[in-house]
Amino acid sequence: MRVDVEYDEHYWYPDDGGQVWIAGFQVVDRESGRFLARESPELAALGLRVAGVAGAGAHHAQALATDAVAPGGALVLRRDPDNPHDPNAIQVHPADGGDQVGWVPRELAAELAPELDAGRPWAAVVLREHRRSPREARDGLTMLLAPDRSIELSEPRAARSPRSDAGRTSPGRPGQPR
Repeated sequence: MRVDVEYDEHYWYPDDGGQVWIAGFQVVDRESGRFLARESPELAALGLRVAGVAGAGAHHAQALATDAVAPGGALVLRRDPDNPHDPNAIQVHPADGGDQVGWVPRELAAELAPELDAGRPWAAVVLREHRRSPREARDGLTMLLAPDRSIELSEPRAARSPRSDAGRTSPGRPGQPR
């Protein structure tokens, strides 16, 4: 499945305090260039889900340090039906076979587990990474999930929002999506 995105880096100030550096991709509407929120009807119509990787920073810090989970990196979803805490549990791993980086959040796992158990494919990709600052270690991930075998992130020029700098480059930015 091809998904139109735009690369962005910015600080976010959660309502509960603190600050988070977010770098990576935002899903956009191809025609208008408008950012699509995780609960937007356009994403829902395509069956796309955007979710944080549960437990990533708290339990999988070493796995988060690898380049395999930089924005744009493919992820693999693995069912864990024998998990003592949640029979719908779904592990999240980098596609290169690296260590587990976290879990699909419990509410979403309850929806996806029957799909995966029935043999229907679901793909996932790292959409954004979270850090305390650009110089600190990665401490969280946001992923995009799709009811398909793979997800291709695409940055079409037509999708750029009026406020974006289409020619910008960022130091340390991951490779361009196709």
